[in-house]
Amino acid sequence: MMEITPIYKIENKRHIALLDTSSISFMQSLKESGIIPDTVLADYDLVLIPNWVLTEIRDSEGRTDYVRTLIDAGYPIYSIAEETYSELADHQEGNLYQIVLASTYQIGRLKSYLRRFVEKSDVLDMEAYKDWINKLYDEWPIPGPVLASGRTKKKNAGEVSITILAEVVSWYYPETEVLTIYSQDSDTFELQRRAEVSLREIFISRIPVPVSYKSNDAILCQLFREGKITLQEAVRCRKDMRRMTYSREQEDHSVVLVTEIVDNDSFVSLIQDSAVRIIL
Repeated sequence: MMEITPIYKIENKRHIALLDTSSISFMQSLKESGIIPDTVLADYDLVLIPNWVLTEIRDSEGRTDYVRTLIDAGYPIYSIAEETYSELADHQEGNLYQIVLASTYQIGRLKSYLRRFVEKSDVLDMEAYKDWINKLYDEWPIPGPVLASGRTKKKNAGEVSITILAEVVSWYYPETEVLTIYSQDSDTFELQRRAEVSLREIFISRIPVPVSYKSNDAILCQLFREGKITLQEAVRCRKDMRRMTYSREQEDHSVVLVTEIVDNDSFVSLIQDSAVRIIL
């Protein structure tokens, strides 16, 4: 069993990364092909993996071994249990419920579960956060397949956990300078984007820390621009057709945001263009 130190508080951390299963799988595959992608994590003084993401990582021996090598190499990787998010949010459990609700806004079954079994007209009548969040994960209302490991997959559990954590850090740790989600999963992007919009209408006196993203294509782009991989290696490690969102600075210094299907030829052109920043 991979040992990973749990963390309960975030103190004096300015550059924080949140790792999703999809990015771990991709970085593992890069390393297996002879590319060392670990350096992309050198920019952070704290790298967090929510427990439900960690559960998904442990479904694969290869992913587990790769995370172990990162820890052994000295990267500041810690796990964090969903039931401890209350401590991160100064035990403001009414606000924390709003964050969880916003983070599940686009998943009807989860939102219905929270409205029916958790929410009360008076916040003081609600169960303690750690009790109802554990019950939610135990009774996860979205059925999934039984995996080879024997575990029943809880669809969207990892994405929801990482979205909740991102929003807690964003709204409660204004001293954070960089908060980046590593994920290739568009569900995570959409859940977090919608959660932030919803919470801006609730926490009107606060200003959230912006949440940035680093997709698999963004990892390849960074490695290429830092001289760590060649164009041929970047193409070899990428599927030929993939939807990508990127920005490009125009000649008048305005910025255009583009979402389109990008094949490998177009990808090669984009990562060689210094005016392009890959978002997802």
